[in-house]
Amino acid sequence: MRVLGVNNAKAEAQWQELPPPKVEKGKIRIQVEAAGLNRADLLQIKGLYPGKVEIPILGLECSGIIDQIGEGVDEAWLGRKVCALLPGGGIAEYVVCSPSVVVSVPNGLELSLAAGLCETWCTALLNLWDQAAMVPKDKVLIHAGASGVGIAAIQLARLLGAIPYITCGSQTKLDYCLARGAEAGVLRTQDWAAYFRGLGLQFDVILDPVGAGYLNKDLSVAANGARIAIFGLLGGVSTDCNLVDFLSKNVTVFGRTLRTQHDRVKRRLLAELETIVWPAVERGKVHHGVEQTVMPDEIIEAYQNMLHGDQLGKTIVLMK
Repeated sequence: MRVLGVNNAKAEAQWQELPPPKVEKGKIRIQVEAAGLNRADLLQIKGLYPGKVEIPILGLECSGIIDQIGEGVDEAWLGRKVCALLPGGGIAEYVVCSPSVVVSVPNGLELSLAAGLCETWCTALLNLWDQAAMVPKDKVLIHAGASGVGIAAIQLARLLGAIPYITCGSQTKLDYCLARGAEAGVLRTQDWAAYFRGLGLQFDVILDPVGAGYLNKDLSVAANGARIAIFGLLGGVSTDCNLVDFLSKNVTVFGRTLRTQHDRVKRRLLAELETIVWPAVERGKVHHGVEQTVMPDEIIEAYQNMLHGDQLGKTIVLMK
């Protein structure tokens, strides 16, 4: 079968041919319809992903149809249309995983589009809902607002009664975020911290995939008791921190990556996805966020666009 792996010597993604995976006891096999592309893939390609990468094949999420089950798995799983939250291996023709990390596709949503939901929405849920304990009327600052996670976070904030603000890289992206529910935003090329301070805004929750390059500015616009969730390293891996703001504002800073979470945590997040998000998807209140669909031979170019900040919303690759 065809899979997208990493050529470590060249630090680049590369298509490979591998035997189809065996379905072990308690596992299921998904014939993959589509897979989502994520910024975490770029970190893995460059050898910079935090923590150990257990599966060398790229792809943290996919959608498809369960075509085989292992011993001890209920036959009701066979033929079910699902999307999966994976530790890797999603950009392949077949994926073997536990039933605990898959969820049925929302009613009325195309199977391929569901490939872009699990990683983005579960990242938003993990950081905003589980960790930052976002509540109604919280002012939430979302960096990289036009990314897949950013668009999920904007919509999640609105679903839960919070007020999302964003930073992004272009006017096109800003307009896109406003259309998806952002209250206001500013281009990252400006002094965004000074802009928000000029409006008298202080944020209760900050969702940050940039990390080192933004932390001190995050602290400067944090409200008393703010929670800052860092889930990426786009701005580097280390920085000096202004401890005056950190201490005087009683700020909590935490880091979470979805990939390294235990399956029981992922199962809980998927249950929250079904309870909180799926009904809104089925009612048309939430947009799936997929803005680009590529074929396998276009995936390297799609990663380059993501690397250069040209991506808008979510990109998926069709595997069939």
